[in-house]
Amino acid sequence: MAKVPKPRRGPREAGRATLSRNQESEIYAVVRVIPRGRVATYGEVAELAGIPRGHRVVARAMQSCSEALPWYRVVGKKDARRARINIADAEHAELQRARLDAEAVELDENGCISLARFGMLHADPQPRKSPRPRKQRRLPRP
Repeated sequence: MAKVPKPRRGPREAGRATLSRNQESEIYAVVRVIPRGRVATYGEVAELAGIPRGHRVVARAMQSCSEALPWYRVVGKKDARRARINIADAEHAELQRARLDAEAVELDENGCISLARFGMLHADPQPRKSPRPRKQRRLPRP
């Protein structure tokens, strides 16, 4: 009996992230609590939703989310210190930029967002105070 080969997946189907209803609701719950004027990366949202290494799952969920959700606060990670708008469609990328700008999230000349300043998990809630100088002890004179 001859073996029937399995149908091959196309290149777009091979890396497709699957999304369950439970994961979708967890992701949307995390996105709802991103504070105004802050951003979170796809990976951070996945981690907070309990989906380790699930940044692609979050990206897929963001493609079909409701307009009522603050989807524009979820951005792609550029490197350890910066994030960026990660939407291929120029019109939607411009809409995301405008909404972030309305919340005073600043993008630098390269289109990157400082995670230390605007990241939900990285930003300091209060500015750090400079350390108080220590008093030097004086040795008794002989």
